[in-house]
Amino acid sequence: MPKYFKKGVKREHHFLKGIEKPLEEIANIPGVKKVIPGRIYASDSRGFEIKVTRETQSGLKLVAKSDGSVQEIFLVVDKSERELVRKEVEKLGEKWKKL
Repeated sequence: MPKYFKKGVKREHHFLKGIEKPLEEIANIPGVKKVIPGRIYASDSRGFEIKVTRETQSGLKLVAKSDGSVQEIFLVVDKSERELVRKEVEKLGEKWKKL
């Protein structure tokens, strides 16, 4: 893995508060090759949530919301694994909502 990756998650830039452990769980899903956090935006969101928003050329795009901020998360996933990964992320997302 390149030098900025640790436990399958790119750590070159900032994370939303409380998102590091969930990203490591996502990185452990079979089929996920890389987890790459993207831009952070201000928002009026409350609570914590991660959900799949769409497919990209290289995998899936997720959006993570945490008390006043939103962050894009990109997953590198093979085409044949995308639906399984999507379902697993949605399942984990329900677990994180309850915490």
